[in-house]
Amino acid sequence: MLKIFTHNINVFAPRIDNSKNNSVMSTSTFNAPRLKPLLNDCVSFTSRGKNLPAKTFEPQALEKTAKAGSKDLTGKERTISNGLAHSIYTMANRDTNDLKYILRKVLGPLRPQDGMPCDDEHPVFKLESRTKGANSIREKASQKFLYSKESVINNLHDLTGARIILGNGLKGGADTVIDALIDYIQSEGKLKIVEVENHIPMDKKFQYVSQTKLHNLAKASYKKFGTFASESITRNETGYTAIHILVEFPDGITGEIQILGKDVAIFKELEDIPYKILQGKAVHPEYEEIKEILKPLLPVDDNPLNPENAARLKLRNEFIAYTTAAYKHERKKGPSSPKERLIPEFLTISEFASTQRKKLHLTPDMDFNNLYKIKSAADARIKKNLSK
Repeated sequence: MLKIFTHNINVFAPRIDNSKNNSVMSTSTFNAPRLKPLLNDCVSFTSRGKNLPAKTFEPQALEKTAKAGSKDLTGKERTISNGLAHSIYTMANRDTNDLKYILRKVLGPLRPQDGMPCDDEHPVFKLESRTKGANSIREKASQKFLYSKESVINNLHDLTGARIILGNGLKGGADTVIDALIDYIQSEGKLKIVEVENHIPMDKKFQYVSQTKLHNLAKASYKKFGTFASESITRNETGYTAIHILVEFPDGITGEIQILGKDVAIFKELEDIPYKILQGKAVHPEYEEIKEILKPLLPVDDNPLNPENAARLKLRNEFIAYTTAAYKHERKKGPSSPKERLIPEFLTISEFASTQRKKLHLTPDMDFNNLYKIKSAADARIKKNLSK
């Protein structure tokens, strides 16, 4: 059965804890597109430093996990042991390696030769994979009140994952990838699919493939394994466009494959940080500068009649509208060469403002190009700390 979910109507953000003024606002008045949590946990490729020891995280995030969405542990929360977390990580990492092998085997021939641009016959720009670290597994288990190996495996669907990044985000390339996956399942049957979620923008012309094509993928898996795959469409107001495929491994672990264009993938890694901040979720302390920049988008207290909150809500909605336009900007970019740009260029606030009929109040430091520079410097520090 095909399920259609819409995230753009009466969407409510969760509680946001402003620790500096010790006030909490129930942000039902801060309803805005893209702020509703996704139906399932999605594989994140943004925070490479997530598995730093918990003591390196900011103090205000070290509150009970279940309260405000923070995933950082103080050592007092009830969660699984380090040994069990490492055991689950070892299992998931084996599955990641198997998934990586399968995707390289199936999609390797779809990568262009050196120096050639991606096209419909060779649409794959890059293949990425990652395994959720043991510390992160413990954090998420505490957040979701999971205290056994079985409950963790059955409820965390982002233990392992991979990304198929398309060099050509236009229609055609994704069809080639889906066809290759269908052929592999029919011939070798080592990719059991349990869910296919098509993230599309409100403007359907930007979706990567048709729903019929994805249905054929789910049907191929059903014929091979006898298990129905859930199929759904999620319309994202911001224009985020991707295909999320959940696959189940023989050991019971479920992982996610994401298919999306290169430009969208690069922008999503950046946009995930403001997304989490606006939801009141914890981000790495190295991103504190971004949190400070976006602080004017958060409520100051729990009074919905406070004029300051009304002004912040207006600014918040402007930023989300800017995010929407920025995603569309990335989707409109044409085919690119296998070489990555050293510094990507995102839609500027000035460019966005020129398309609006009203004056905007977004500050220059909220420009995604500026946020990217800050993130890049923070990522370099995170990498340096991990190497110590």
